[in-house]
Amino acid sequence: MINQYDFTELSLSGVFQITPFSSTDNRGRLVKDYSQKLFKEKGIEFEPVETLCIYSNCNVLRGLHFQRGKGQAKLLRCVSGLIWAVAVDLRCESPTCGKWIGEELTPEKELFIPEWFALGTYALRDSILECKCGEKFYAEYDDGIRWDDGELNISWPIKINFGEPIISDRDKGLPSFQHYIKTMILSNN
Repeated sequence: MINQYDFTELSLSGVFQITPFSSTDNRGRLVKDYSQKLFKEKGIEFEPVETLCIYSNCNVLRGLHFQRGKGQAKLLRCVSGLIWAVAVDLRCESPTCGKWIGEELTPEKELFIPEWFALGTYALRDSILECKCGEKFYAEYDDGIRWDDGELNISWPIKINFGEPIISDRDKGLPSFQHYIKTMILSNN
C-alpha cells in the first residue's frame, strides 16, 4: 500500500500537518518524511540543517521552547509512541500572536512549525520524537515560555492517572508570555 504526501495548513499561518509518503508491503514499511521539492511546491521554504531524536518517557512535558534572534523552523515526527505537540505563535506582528495549536503526533503524521514559534511537547506514551531543524542550535539564544502560562491557556491532555507531568527544573522556571512580549518590544526600540 502506498500513501502519497498530504499537506494541510492549520489555523496558524505557516503551520502544516503533513502525512508523509509511505509504502507498506510484506517486508515492512518505508517512510519518506521530507522532500525539499514537494515542500517548496507547497510554499514551505525549509532546508534541515540539524536533526535531533528526543526520547521522552510517558508523562514528560517539554517546553515551551524557542530560539531568540535565530528563528528555527522545525519538522516534527513521532517515530514511536504518541506525542502531543503544541506550537505557539510568537510573531509580534501576526494577528495570531499568542495563539496556540495542539496536534497529536504519531509515526503517520508530521507537524511543520515555521520560524518564530515556541514548541512544547507532552509524551502520552514512551516516545521518540524526530525533530529536523532549519537553523542550528545556538545555546546563547535558547529561550522559552512557561508551559502553563495562564494567558496562553493551553489545554494539555495531561492524564490524571499519570500524576503531575515530569518537567525539568529549567522549564519550571521559564518566564511568562507577557515577559516575552515586553522583551520583544524593548529589543525593537
